[in-house]
Order: sequence, then structure tokens, then C-alpha cells
Amino acid sequence: MTQTTRSSGGARASEIQILAPRAVRTQYLSYSAEGIKRLVKDFAEDEVITGTVDSEEARSPKWRLSIQTLARTHNRESIIHAVERLTSERGDKSESLIPIRFINTNRVHKHDKLSLAFDALALSQMLGRKISVGNIISGDNHARLTVNPGELASEVNAVTEKIDTLLSSNSPPELILNRHCPECEFKHQCRQRALEIDELSLLSGITETERNSHRSKGIFTVKQLSYTFRSRSPRKRAKNPAMPHYFALQALAIRENTVYIHGTPSFPKSETQIYLDIEGLPDNESYYLIGALVVSEGKESFHSFWADDKSEEPARFSEFVESVSQLSDFRILHFGVYDTIAMKRMKARLPEFLHTKVDRILERATNVLSVIHQHIYFPVYANSLKDIGRFLGFGWTSNNATGLEAIVWRNIWNTAKASDIKTQLLQYNQDDCRALKHVVESIGRLVASNVPMAPGDGVGPVVNTSDLKQKGSDRHRFRKIDFVVPGFDVVNRSAYFDYQRQRVFARASGALRRRFAKKLRRRSRVKPNKILHLETKKCISCGSRKISQLRPVKRRSIDLKFFPGGVKKWITDYLSWNYKCTKCGSLFTPEGVPGGRAPKYGHGLATWCIYNNLVCGQNLLRVRRALIDVFDLDVPQPTIFRFKSSQREILQPVYDNILTHLLKGSLLHIDETEVKLKGRVGYVWVFASMDAVYFEYRDSRKAQFLGPLLKDFKGVLVSDFFTGYDSLDCPQQKCLIHLIRDMNEDLLRNSFDAEYKTLVEGFGHLLRQTHFIAN
Repeated sequence: MTQTTRSSGGARASEIQILAPRAVRTQYLSYSAEGIKRLVKDFAEDEVITGTVDSEEARSPKWRLSIQTLARTHNRESIIHAVERLTSERGDKSESLIPIRFINTNRVHKHDKLSLAFDALALSQMLGRKISVGNIISGDNHARLTVNPGELASEVNAVTEKIDTLLSSNSPPELILNRHCPECEFKHQCRQRALEIDELSLLSGITETERNSHRSKGIFTVKQLSYTFRSRSPRKRAKNPAMPHYFALQALAIRENTVYIHGTPSFPKSETQIYLDIEGLPDNESYYLIGALVVSEGKESFHSFWADDKSEEPARFSEFVESVSQLSDFRILHFGVYDTIAMKRMKARLPEFLHTKVDRILERATNVLSVIHQHIYFPVYANSLKDIGRFLGFGWTSNNATGLEAIVWRNIWNTAKASDIKTQLLQYNQDDCRALKHVVESIGRLVASNVPMAPGDGVGPVVNTSDLKQKGSDRHRFRKIDFVVPGFDVVNRSAYFDYQRQRVFARASGALRRRFAKKLRRRSRVKPNKILHLETKKCISCGSRKISQLRPVKRRSIDLKFFPGGVKKWITDYLSWNYKCTKCGSLFTPEGVPGGRAPKYGHGLATWCIYNNLVCGQNLLRVRRALIDVFDLDVPQPTIFRFKSSQREILQPVYDNILTHLLKGSLLHIDETEVKLKGRVGYVWVFASMDAVYFEYRDSRKAQFLGPLLKDFKGVLVSDFFTGYDSLDCPQQKCLIHLIRDMNEDLLRNSFDAEYKTLVEGFGHLLRQTHFIAN
């Protein structure tokens, strides 16, 4: 164990910070070049060729290895590290080609296998033969992994098709920040461009699915996302309510430059706090440096455990475990899961008598990042220790140092054993521990006070999300709107066309309740309004007149008949016979007699039920009760539920004609509204003109279907400010009613904004004059 102090670091390490992405690329090229040299040693000089296997030199039967092989087709090109040629030992002159790719990391990832599959695909297309096997040589031990390129061919083709689309397009590809960015030499330019356009992918951790979901709703920037956060109270019965990370709240914190506290964050108390940071090389599971900042009774001391190579790591971890185990009451604080994963992996390499002590350390470890992720929203794009620490005023000795640079420094130290690199690593590790302490203490002060910190800290206001007031909702509520400007109220009242419905609630007396509670009375006998006698003289199949009557048939049709003065129950009885044709032997009833033995229900009855259900807002069970009370008709419950599907087929042509009529018009109003269904939410889209209305249901608010639906519409489209309408290829006008409602709500929220109030009042006066002149 060694004591370390702060130092400024060498100039060489500062240069490495800038060259880290290039160093990763250089290390990859160096490993592949050395791997090719090692591979060539296993072959005779005349058995190795360079270039393409389609050249004259490659036609020689002697060659067994081709290095830096160029495989080129009409739209694909790849430089393959090596291609090995294997001939059959059975004497049938069959041979196989095996592409080889070198990967400098110990772990082979999916993109490495895809790269090899691309090599095999390009080589296969160039030679016109199947490549069924490929090899990846990787890591310090030059392990060889066999890959079947055929299993990845479809995925490779999908990726190459996307690349072809990007190359053929005149516009640059869409800017999306991802996990590869820290390794890229263009990371600063891309991030600067993302900041300029306020790209959603600036929010670290947001998935592609979440990003696409927001974009489908018209949310393309971080600022737009910030307006979507709504503070929700946890369920009253929830013992441990889930606290997911809300990207909308993160965006709000960035927009307002405010720290938001969601819930009640806390850290376990103890006499001694140990701020832990472990440095390692994730690729080969090497953990060479442990930094521990021990704080007890107001005093602090820093301890470093450095291992020169992997063989010394168990000894350094044993020293750390023994030193921590001597403390009676302690708590390990670390940032992220990397440190606990390192402890669990190193446990297997430690003596067995230390396993219990390691378990005790893990039990008393607290992940600070998990607390921040759920409860603390700093105005930063990523919840990294560097971003949060810098926001809270902590400064690292090496500016812009990251974990990637630390990996590069360690790899360089493994080769050169330079003392300034080791000093830089020790200082970087100590800075991380002290930054963690600074973050934990700052959070403690923020939670304790919920007020801005000391003026020198540079931290803005602190707000608890439970104190956020819903200053209004974007969703229009069914209520009378109190307009601030009188002109808005005049125009709004004139725009009503059954826009809001009055809901009437009646309280029944006790006697009425007892009457309603009685069982439904039995269906009474009803007399028919009309009796039709139907007979036939010939067979409906063959036309023969040699037919005979078998037995009588009686059918009943129940319907509602509409008159200028009202509606009446109308029952029609059909009396006829079952017939048999002696010529063809068919059994039949005359045309016009309803089929089946159950009563048939007419079109008028079905439309009356659907009208009460859809227009009057009654559920079908209440509609059925109304049929019993008003018309003394007891329609079976399953039958009344099938009325919609039966009428849908009848009214489908009318439905299509309404849409055709709207598309031929010169003016079309469009809007969408959310509907709550059982277990899910949907959207009903409304298309209206002055004389027709068309409704369409959709599972989501995605507006892609509007383009094909309205492609033939050449008139003016009137809509609200939903961005999904912007892509439609037709003249557009924004809805005046939506505009004045939005202006009214903004004025209520900003009632002391004199300039805005003057603007709104002037606009309202103009609308009132226009309305007066129009009338």
C-alpha cells in the first residue's frame, strides 16, 4: 500500500489524451500486422502470396496462404488479413478457402464476426464459390475462433444495403451519438453538431427505440422533450414504488439549468466512509489499481494498491481486503457496477479464507450512480462521474481525462514502464475517488436543504418534483373555458358544433331504486303487425313444377319502423311451406322467407341500438334495457353485441363514399383525440367538412398513414399544431380555435408578462371586430 499525492502530470500523458482514439486504431493495425507475420512463419516462402487470389500468381497450385487479400465485386470491397487454402487429402482435388481476420481484443464481439462474414461474402462473390468457414484470431494468446459466415449472411446483407442507401443519398447520414463515439477521432465535431441541433441522442442512455418513439410523436430535440415531463405521485399502496429514469425530466433539468430531486434519495450512514475506485483493463479482466479514500471522524487518508502485472493483482486485492476488514463500522461508496464486478471476479483468485471478508465488503457497498439515476437529475447530458463532478465544481488534474485514456495509458506503461505514466494513472485514480466524495457530499447538502448551494459552487436552483405544480394540461378538458380576453370567448362560442356535451346525473329515490332492482319481467306475447303468406309453384333449383308441400314454416322478423311522428315496434310473420322437388330431389323454402328458426332482427332495430350506443353514449347493456322498457323487446345479449359487425358490412360503402366526398372537397378539418380502451390507449382521427364527417381509429398517434390516405386531397387542410401534419403535401392552415386556446393558457401561466398580454389583447380585439363584420 502506498500513499500518493496530487501532481500536475507529464506532458506525455496530456498528448495521449488527444491521441487516445487514434491509439486504439493503431493498436488494432499493429496487432493484425504482427499476427500476419506469425502466420507466415508456418508456411514456405513459395506458398505465400500477396494481393488477390484471383491473380495469375494465385492460380499456382503451390500457394497455401494469401495475405492482405483484396476481394472486390461490383459493390463490395474488402482487404482480408489472410486467406488460407486447404486441399483435400482424399485426392479428389477439392479445396476450401478460409478467410482469417485478426482482432486485438481478448473478447470477440458481434461486430467482429460480422466483419469476418463480410470478408467471406466479398470473397465468395468474387470467386463464385461458397465460403463456409472463417477464422478469427484474437487476444494475447492468439486464440482461434471458427465462424460460419452463412449464418450471418442475411444480417451482413441488411447492413450493406443500409450503407448503399447512405452512399447513394445526396444528404449526409442522420447524426446519432452512440457508444462508439468515445473511440472515434471525430467525436468532438459530431458532438458539437449535435449540440447545435439539440439532438435527442445527446441524452446518454436513451435507446434507439425510445428515440424513434419520441420522433414519431413529433419530438426531435432535447428542448421539445423537456416539455413532456409530468410529475406523477406514486401509488398509495406501493411499498417500494419503482423510480425509473425519466429522460423528459433530465431534459427539463438541462433546459432550466436546475437540479431536480425526484423521490427521497439517501445514503447509508456509518462511522467510516470509503470512496472506492478500481482501474482495470476490461478486455482481459485485469484490475491493476485500487484507490480508496477513507474518511473517518472528519479526517481523510488516501491509499493506492498498485500491481505491476496480472500476477501481483491477487496480492494487492488481499491487502485492500485486509485493511478494510479491520474497520468496525464502514460503508463502501462506488460509482457504477464496474467496481463490484471487479471484486466478485477477483474473489475467485483470492485465498478462500478471504472470501467471507469480500462478501462483507460487497454487502456494505453502495452504488452512488443507482441513487443518482433514480432520484437526482443534474443539468448534464450524461450521468457520468466526470460530467456530474464538473457541474458540482470539481476539477481533475488532467483535463478531459476519461476511462478510455486510462486504458491507453496502462497499455503504454506495460510496454515502456514510464514513471510519468504511472504517476498520471495514480493521480487520475485519486481524482476519481475525491470527485466521488465531492458528489456524495454535495448531494447530501442538496437533499437536506433543497436550496441553492454556496454562491461559489455554481449550482443553480434545486427543485423537488413533488413541488412542481401542474400549471395546465395540454389535453383539452370538458369544461367551460374562462377566457382572459373577451374576444376569444365570442369566437369560441360561435365555433361550437356539439363540441362539448352536458353530462346529466340524476339521483333516484328509494322507491325507484327498488323498482329498478326487480328482475326483468318475462317476455310477453306480441301480435304481429303484418302477416305474409308466401308460396311457390316451381323448384328454385331446376325450375320444375313437380314439387310437393312437406310441412308448414313460420318465421318472424322483429324490427323498428320509423314514422314522422315517432318510432314503433314492427313485427312481421312469414307463413309458408317446406317444399321438395320430385325431379332433382332438393328441399327448399320460397324466396323471401327468412332462414333459421330464431327470430330475425331488422335493419331499423340494429341502427337504433347503434345510435344510442355511439351517439347517445349508452353502453349496449343499457340499450338492451331500454328496448325492454320502451318497446317490450327482450333481445338476447349476444345478438345485440353482434349488431355492430352486421351493420359494418352494410354501411361500408357509405363509409367509403364519405371519405371520397371529403377528398374531393376544397376544405378539410382534421384532429385526433385519445380514447381509453380496456388495457390500452388508442386514437380516433376525425376528418370533417361543412357537410360530412369521417372517423378512423388507430392504435397510436403515428401520422404516417395520413400521407397515403390524403394523397388525392388538393384542398386546404385545417389542423392544430401537431407536427405529424407538417409532412402532408397540400396547402395547410392552422386552426384558429386551437391557437386562441393555447394563447389563453399561456397568458394564464404568464399573467405578469405585460408585453405578451398586450399582444394577446390586440389579437383578441382584432378577432372580435372580424367576427362582428362577418355577422
